[in-house]
Amino acid sequence: MYSSLVQHCPVFHLYMLCFDDASVIQLQSLNLQHTTIIPLERFEVGDDKLLEVKGSRTRLEYYYTCSPSLPLYIFREYSHIDVLTYLDADLFFFSDPSPLLKELNGYSIGITVHNFPQYRPAPSTGKYNVGWLSFRRDSHGLECLNWWRHKCIEWCYERFEDGKYADQLYLDVWPELFQGVKVLEHKGANVAMWNIADYKIFEEQGKIFVSGDPLVFYHFHGFKQIAPRVYNTNLGLTYHFPCKILKRKVFLPYIIELEKNSFNSSFTSSIRVKRIRAKWIQAIRTFIRTLIGIVFRQYVVVINNKIY
Repeated sequence: MYSSLVQHCPVFHLYMLCFDDASVIQLQSLNLQHTTIIPLERFEVGDDKLLEVKGSRTRLEYYYTCSPSLPLYIFREYSHIDVLTYLDADLFFFSDPSPLLKELNGYSIGITVHNFPQYRPAPSTGKYNVGWLSFRRDSHGLECLNWWRHKCIEWCYERFEDGKYADQLYLDVWPELFQGVKVLEHKGANVAMWNIADYKIFEEQGKIFVSGDPLVFYHFHGFKQIAPRVYNTNLGLTYHFPCKILKRKVFLPYIIELEKNSFNSSFTSSIRVKRIRAKWIQAIRTFIRTLIGIVFRQYVVVINNKIY
């Protein structure tokens, strides 16, 4: 994500929260400009409410729990910041994100929709996605952040329960609860496996467009390496064949950057807790998902910077 921002965003500064010492050491060794590294122990100092619930959450659930606390921490520690955007780490930029910030003019909070395809009219993970969230340092932005933090400390688990899921389903009520909420309309924002099936992807004068808007960033949710040179694009359940432009101009640059910046052999491994199922149920589920993935060309192979 950092390298893609360097290429496409003229002015930015990233504040990176590191949840372990290995992340701090690796990021420090890269000596990246335009970044501030925040070790977990510094982030947690004096935050008794956050520390009280830490032991009751899995590692991933604690990540989710910290989502609203990070922007609040940065606002508190860096008084010069007026507008702050939370970004998931698995985003990759393909053009200048300034059009998204322009949409925020006159608003306090910016959120992106999932834009699920028509065959998924009522997604269980909610209407809005946490991948990109913008907040202005004003009464409405801070009110929203503090409300979200309170809710995540109260309940933030990786399961569906009473209309809640992790840190995300809380977003669905923001437009009704808070003033100054802007739902970003740019189709090039937060393009991902969950909405790509409804978009027309094309290239014009060297730029990638999504249904008429320039592609700003792709959200590589679930995209992972499954074997040397073999990647799972997580597109199988979209029932949609990835076009050549998507593979060559979107996936390939991301894979090249992943491999160039990796420091171990499993750089897309997941920390999700695997759900316990009967072996025969798990085997059937895996077989069906793999078959769908093969049929819809979900898997790609990269050899000598060429993708197949």
